[in-house]
Amino acid sequence: MVIDYPLYGEPCTLAITLWCNGKQNLQLIVEDGENDETMLTHRNCVVSGERTYYVNVPVAPDLAKIELYSENGENGSFGVDDIQVGGLKTDYSNSNFSKDEVKSFINFAEEFSYDAGSIPAEAEYTSDDGVFTISYLTNIKSNGEIVPTPARISQNDGLIEVSKTDFLRYTIPMRMAILLHEFAHFYLNEVMEDEVEADKNSLELYLGLGYPRIDAYNVYLDVFENSPSELNKERYEALHKMFNNEYKS
Repeated sequence: MVIDYPLYGEPCTLAITLWCNGKQNLQLIVEDGENDETMLTHRNCVVSGERTYYVNVPVAPDLAKIELYSENGENGSFGVDDIQVGGLKTDYSNSNFSKDEVKSFINFAEEFSYDAGSIPAEAEYTSDDGVFTISYLTNIKSNGEIVPTPARISQNDGLIEVSKTDFLRYTIPMRMAILLHEFAHFYLNEVMEDEVEADKNSLELYLGLGYPRIDAYNVYLDVFENSPSELNKERYEALHKMFNNEYKS
């Protein structure tokens, strides 16, 4: 099932009400209807009867394509009952939002995240002010071996390396969560290499901009599963606490 729905480029929250006969596992995808590889969300939805899902869209296309599939391969027994467009809840109270370098990087990261599916790899992309550079690679490598990480930042000059292989799998919010994490290491952390501090600093920006918690949670789980370690276990526990105690909205 595919529905084209106009958003006119306005940031918003979509309330999408799904229905099905009985209980089904559904896949809900919202993407730019006019550009490839620009998923705004990809949700695994367990629906019994009727359920509403809320999709935060801080960077909106003119036309959204809403796709709904059943994992059971059933047709005609599920669908979209209603779509409502509401305001996007944001919170810019964090003092980092007032910094010029933060504003510049957010603009750069949002543009890159939106275009990452269609732009070439093995190239460098620089922000309009020339401050930030992303080296977009097919895969990130070290000594010829692929490194299981979607991105990393140089502690010497702040150059960010990004894996297109990973970014093709991610939604735009997931891409933003990763880029803000790397940015936080170099530009916001008191201890540059502290992963937990970078998680906290980046999530305060990410959530303040109105991006959905579920996408940040999913991309962190993806990173942790690909690189299991005691540090990532510590990060997971800290993130779980942040999401459940600090970020209720």
